[in-house]
This record gives sequence, C-alpha cells and structure tokens, in this order.
Amino acid sequence: MSSAVAAPVVPAQARTLSLGGLLVLAFGSADFGLESSIILPALPVFAQEFAASLIAVSWMATGFLLASVVAVPLFGRLGDIFGRRRLLLDGLGAFAAGSLVCALADSIGVLIAGRTLQGMGAAVGPLALGIARDSLPRERLKPAIGILVGAGGAGAAIGYLLSGLLVDHVSLASIFWLLFAVAVVLLAGAAALVPGSPPRSRVPVDVAGAVLIAAGLGALLLAISKGNDWGWYSGRVLGLLAAAAALLAAFVLVERRVEHPLIDLDFVAGRPFAQAAVCSFAVGFVMAVAPLVVPQLVALPPVTGYGLGYSTTEAGLVLVPMAVGTMVAAWVAGRVDDPAGPRALVTGGAVCAGVAYVSLAVAHESGGQIAAATGVLGIAVGLTITGIAAVVVPSAPIDKTSAAAAVPNVVRTTGIAVGAAVSVAIITGAGLLGPVPAEAGFTRTFVAGAIAAGCALLAAALLPGRVARRAAA
Repeated sequence: MSSAVAAPVVPAQARTLSLGGLLVLAFGSADFGLESSIILPALPVFAQEFAASLIAVSWMATGFLLASVVAVPLFGRLGDIFGRRRLLLDGLGAFAAGSLVCALADSIGVLIAGRTLQGMGAAVGPLALGIARDSLPRERLKPAIGILVGAGGAGAAIGYLLSGLLVDHVSLASIFWLLFAVAVVLLAGAAALVPGSPPRSRVPVDVAGAVLIAAGLGALLLAISKGNDWGWYSGRVLGLLAAAAALLAAFVLVERRVEHPLIDLDFVAGRPFAQAAVCSFAVGFVMAVAPLVVPQLVALPPVTGYGLGYSTTEAGLVLVPMAVGTMVAAWVAGRVDDPAGPRALVTGGAVCAGVAYVSLAVAHESGGQIAAATGVLGIAVGLTITGIAAVVVPSAPIDKTSAAAAVPNVVRTTGIAVGAAVSVAIITGAGLLGPVPAEAGFTRTFVAGAIAAGCALLAAALLPGRVARRAAA
C-alpha cells in the first residue's frame, strides 16, 4: 500500500541556487557524460594493453551500466529524504574513488571494479534536477533543466574527443587521472556553492524495496547486456531473466504494502509519468545505436568498401557533433519549453532522430555524412530528454523530485541496454564479409534506430502539451 508522506516542511525562504552553484551542478552533469563516454572509443586499446578479450573489456561499460541503474533510484530517494546535497557529494565521491582505482589498476578485473564504483555516481543527474527545483523559482527552473541536460551532452562530446587524444598521445591511465581530478574539483565546488535541500519529514528508508529493485534491475540489465555473448537461450540468461521478473514482482508487492515506499507506484503509473517513461525507453534505444555502431563502422579498413580506416581519435571525432547537438538543443529547449510544451519538444526530437537514422542507413560513405547525421541525432536527444524532464520534474511532489527523475533515467538506461544488445545481434546476424562484419548489418542497425524513433514519435502524442507544477506530496 502506498500512502501519502507527511507534507514536507519547507522554510519560508529557501536558499536560492547561485550562478556558481548552478555551474557546479552543470559540470557535475557534464562529468557523468564524460565518465560514460570517455572509455568507449578506447575499448580495443584496453583489450590489447591488458591482454583481455573485447568481451572482457566490455565489462568496463557493463559494470558502469549495472551500477548506475542500481544507484540512480536508490540515491535519488535517499536524497529526497536525507538531503540531495549530501547524496550529490556521495555520488561525486564515487566518481573520484572509482577513477582512482582505475588509474592504479594492474589488471582488467581491477579496472572493471573501479568502473563499477564510478557507476555509483550516476545519480548526480537526478539529484542535480532535484536541487534545482528546490532552490530556483519556476521561471528559472525550465532553463536550468535545459542547461543540466545539455551539460551531459557536452561531457559526452568532451569524452569522445579526449579519449583518443589521451590514449594516442599520453597513456591509458591518464584517462582516469583526469576523471579523478575533475571529480575532486567538483566535490570542493559542490561543498562550497551548492545549497542544502530544505528539511523534509524524516521517514524510514525502504530497505526491502531498495534491495529488491537493485537486484531485479541488476539481473535484468545483466541479462540484456550479455545476451549476445552468452546466448539468449543459455541457462545463465534465462535464469537471470526469471530472477529479474520474480524480484521486480516482489518489489511491486512490497511497495504496495509499505507505508513509505522507495518509489510511489501510484504516481509513476499515472499520467503523465507513464507516458514519459514510454518515451524514455524509445529514446534510450535511439541513443544506443550510433555511439556503439558508428565507431565500429568507421574503424574498418577502406578495403572493405565501406570502412573508413579511422584511428581512435578520428572515431571519437565523428561522434562529437552528436554530443554538441545534444548540448545546444537542450539549452534551447529549456528556453522555449513554456511556449512549445513537452509534447512538441519530444515530437520534434523523434522526427530528428528518424531523419538522422534514415540518412545513416542510406549514406555512410564519408566522415562528413556520418558526422552530419550524428549532429542531427544529438539535436533529437537534447530535445527529447529535456521534454521528458519538463514533464517529470514539475509534476512530481517536491519531496520526491529526485526519485521521480530517477525513474525515466532508469527506463532510458534499460532502453540503451536493449538498443546495444539488438544492434550487436543485428550486426552478428548479418554475417561476415571475410574477417569483418558485412555492411548490411550496419545498415540494418540504422534502420532499427529509425524504427525506435518512430516509436518515440507515437509515444510523444500521449504527452501533455503543458504540465502544471506541483508543490507538495
């Protein structure tokens, strides 16, 4: 049973977020984008350096993903209860500690452990949105959402670019020393400039719900992420899927019965939240295809007739327009959300995503064609994520903002995992042209991205044109 939490106690004049504090939150969101993207172009180099298979080094991405999907809802709700600033500092601390472990790692196992610890900091994004809502007036909140979403795109752009530059000209370890330094600086900035959350009614932590959702989502994402490696009909994958279903069903039962649930299911299953979650899944799928497929495509030798023979740095560069497009579109969307409305933003983003993937499917013979398409795709991501956040953040009870913002984040992460798994399955299923994947596999993955964009377009029709802001639980 989900019952109402006692009304939050908000001071008459909550401390306003300064420009410096907003910049710290924006750089924290950028740091998450940086942490997520910077290792991706370098995975083949990690495999060579540590004498590991590509499947083994892929756990550097998988471990981060699994930790993030567990940490986001848990840290989000704990931040709502105990203070978002406190949990924000914990998240940045996880970034710093995980980066230090990776920088000192002497084996692939230690690297994976460090990346998993880094993933615990993924809740920085939802916590930053909650802090912004706590401490900004309504007229400044929507632009702030655009800035925070756009900063994540900027961080991803920097990560794609720096990855190759650091690996090619410094060292692999320099990636993690940079991440460590950034996290330490942000910790100091957050401690000095980010205001504490208004006091909330203290309620018991739903430990049972936290354990069940962490285990259930972890099992689900692990099965999806490793299905292509282990075999979709293998005992391990089927067992994980069965365990995930049982654990998540138990989570629903627990949340219906506890007095203070981790996630208010009545809220997240109702309008407009459920419709935003559907959009989030489709957007996650859209986000997964290009960053995974494009580096593989452009790195293939030109003798194949469709590869471009790009280096790690060059492969990262063709993805930079996607991240820059995300940053710019999110900033603009935050400025125009009130006159345009969330439905228009997500619809526009879905159309851009469809155009980008159709373009990639038809023409991917040059770096310019690919970069132009990824730039349009970045615009799509910036518009859709900002539009979804504009639905969720203002409509959530103010004492549950971070937990509410965490749910579409988790759904989007699940969509990313599904998109990555489907892309690998399509490329593998298309067969080989000699020792390399056939071009048809890449083309079909781009078509799958266009189909996902169409699903996002259909889901966008269910979103509201305007969202009224709620003030309390």
